[in-house]
Formats: sequence, structure tokens, C-alpha cells
Amino acid sequence: MTESDSVEQENLETNEAEGDIPEVKSQEQSEGEREVGEDVDEEEVKDLSPEEMMAEVRQEAAAHYDRYLRSVAELDNFRKRTTRMRSDVREETLRDMLLQMAPVLDNMRRALDQDTEDSEGLKQGIELIYSQFNAALEGYGLKAVKAVGAPFDPNLHEAMLEVEDAENEPGTVVQEMEKGYELNGKIVRPARVIVSKAPSKGEAPETGELNG
Repeated sequence: MTESDSVEQENLETNEAEGDIPEVKSQEQSEGEREVGEDVDEEEVKDLSPEEMMAEVRQEAAAHYDRYLRSVAELDNFRKRTTRMRSDVREETLRDMLLQMAPVLDNMRRALDQDTEDSEGLKQGIELIYSQFNAALEGYGLKAVKAVGAPFDPNLHEAMLEVEDAENEPGTVVQEMEKGYELNGKIVRPARVIVSKAPSKGEAPETGELNG
């Protein structure tokens, strides 16, 4: 035995005595650690022939196409249901509105059938019909826009004319030519109005004789 072999033998005996024996990993442990965080070997992937791969692709495409057809059919059914519901709601609203208007038409017919020269009575009858008609429209959210006496608002009013007026502040609605209406808080027709403006400056009128 050479001197180097003796030194290695002594080192080995010393390590065994101290318990410092190098850990020898088994083949199974090494393979398990290699599998963690690494891709699977190509040999483990299912080996498919071109015909089998094409069959799988066709099957997947058929499944996608079937889902597409189902989605199209569901969308078409949804559109038909929506159209039918809107038509039903519109018909029901018109029916309800006509029932509300029927008494107004009855009163108008009664007023026309009367043979009278009482203009005041006729005026009162028309005012009653007008109030009844407005009440029916307000039941559907339609209200008249406030105009006369209110400051001019381009969101509510449409100015047709400006007139000089010393009694009102400039920009005040002094006359209503056509009523405006709002439906549930949204303007459907602005009121056509006449708006005041400041009088033009002219020569001051004479109030008395000048002292000579």
C-alpha cells in the first residue's frame, strides 16, 4: 500500500467515525428531482399519427362550430323576444292612453252638440276639457314647461321675438306663443316664447316749461 492510499484510508475511517459520510442519492430520488420544474420528455407525450391528429382537430372544430350555432340561435331568439316585448308594451300603453282620452273626447262631443249662444258657458266647458286632457297627459309623465314670467332658458325655451319692456327684467319671458312639454324630466318640445329686452335709450320726455 502506497503512502497516498494510506492517507485516503485514514480520511475515510475518520469520516465514518465522525458520522460525516457523504449522502449518496438513489436513482429514484435523482429522477424525481429532475422531474420538478422540467418539461416532460417528448417520449412521454402521446405519439399521434397525422390521421389521428387531423381527426382531433376536426372534432374540436366541430365542437366550436356547434357552440357558434347555438350562440347565434340564442341571440336571434333574444332579439325576437325583445321585439315582441316592445310591441306588447307599446300596444298596452296605447290602449291605456286611449282609455284615458275617451272621456275627453266624450266631453268635446257633448260641447259640440250643444246649441247655445252662451259664450261664457262654452268657454268654461272648453277649459274643463282642457284641464281633463292635461291631467290625462300628466299621468304619462308629460308636463307643460313653465314659461311666462320665468327667466329665459335656452334649454327650455325658444325665443321667437324680443320686445322692449320696461316692466320686466331683460331676458324675461313675457308671452308664450306655443307651449313646451317635458316627458319625465326630459324636454320633448321647447316653448316658443317672446322675451323682454331693455328699452332703447332716447331723449328724455319734457316734463315742464323751462324758466326764462
